[in-house]
Amino acid sequence: MNTISAPKWLLVALLVASCGSKDGSAICSIENAPETRKGYARDEAKTAYESPVIETCPELDPPLDGQATSPGLTGGEYASLLRGANGNFFDDHVWWIKALPRGESHVVPMHITAEHCDEVTFAKFGYEYRFATPPLTVAPECGRYLTGISVGHQLEDSWPQVFGIDGAGSIQLAPLSRSSELGPIVRTPRGPFDIPGRDSSIDIVDVVRHDGDSLEMVAVANGFSFASAARLVLKVGDISRLSVQVELEPRALASDNPLLALAALGGWFSNTQGHHFDRIRATFTDGTSLEVVLSDPDLDWGNGEWTSVPLTKTGAALESLALLQDRTHAEGNLRPDLLLSNIQTSVPVDLDVSVTTRAVPGGNVAGNLVVDSSAAIAAGSSISIAYLVTASTP
Repeated sequence: MNTISAPKWLLVALLVASCGSKDGSAICSIENAPETRKGYARDEAKTAYESPVIETCPELDPPLDGQATSPGLTGGEYASLLRGANGNFFDDHVWWIKALPRGESHVVPMHITAEHCDEVTFAKFGYEYRFATPPLTVAPECGRYLTGISVGHQLEDSWPQVFGIDGAGSIQLAPLSRSSELGPIVRTPRGPFDIPGRDSSIDIVDVVRHDGDSLEMVAVANGFSFASAARLVLKVGDISRLSVQVELEPRALASDNPLLALAALGGWFSNTQGHHFDRIRATFTDGTSLEVVLSDPDLDWGNGEWTSVPLTKTGAALESLALLQDRTHAEGNLRPDLLLSNIQTSVPVDLDVSVTTRAVPGGNVAGNLVVDSSAAIAAGSSISIAYLVTASTP
């Protein structure tokens, strides 16, 4: 079965076991959950990183030939097996929270705990794999684990999805609206795109508490050159807001590749197909801004490799990074699909905007907040970053 290393899971099990009763204790109280996971991240950073071992799972991975009738799950089949209350581990008729199993693009393991230290496991759910083609009566052994969560909230007589986070390090946010969909992503810390072993994973998510319109979580992310703990507070509405506070611990290996992307916004752009946004705008603390228009015919999309796009400024700190969509194809009517703002860091950060494609004109786009961790490594100190992510209605 696909697992994260045994020592890591052993420590997770001990942490969960220490929670005690539903009265709450160290890991599950609002006050102590972030500090508990910060300590866990500090301990992780003292060890060598062990990336999740992902084995193939033919019954659940996308069909090799791309045909829906072949073994494996398409995106539509995966959505069908999760429809309704399938996978819900919390539902109070205002919020619902669903655990995602292995399948389609979701493959990186994640350990999940609900409020009151309730451990969330694959065995607790009856996912309906009969929606697969050919149909499955039960999930195969290679897919019996969880990979993330989806979150929805009541809007009159409907409960649209407003948030998602998975083990691959992707976070998605949407406004509370009948017409909105999850689109662009926020990336947790990882190495820059030109660094080998740049990918990271979100190993743990703890759901800490909720009220009528807000939800608090704590997440632990791991990478080749760091370990980190993040406090995430989601507040939903016409403009949904995700407050993020990250404490990052560089690993010793970071001295060889000290550049880290503390946060990133990303998504898909195409001149001919549906896309997440039309341009990227960086705004600086002196009030000036710079933009990249993704339909610019002179933009170099590279040839399958990540290519940096000039969007830097000296002498002023970055205040916000926005992914903008042209709602009416009229100049001046650009609206932010996703905005990363209120950026506060314990070390200076640079901005790197990168694009890549294998089929011009369009491809993946990422705006990275990059930091050199050399000074933190030399001082044996952590790196802190806080920012606000907002998603608004069309």
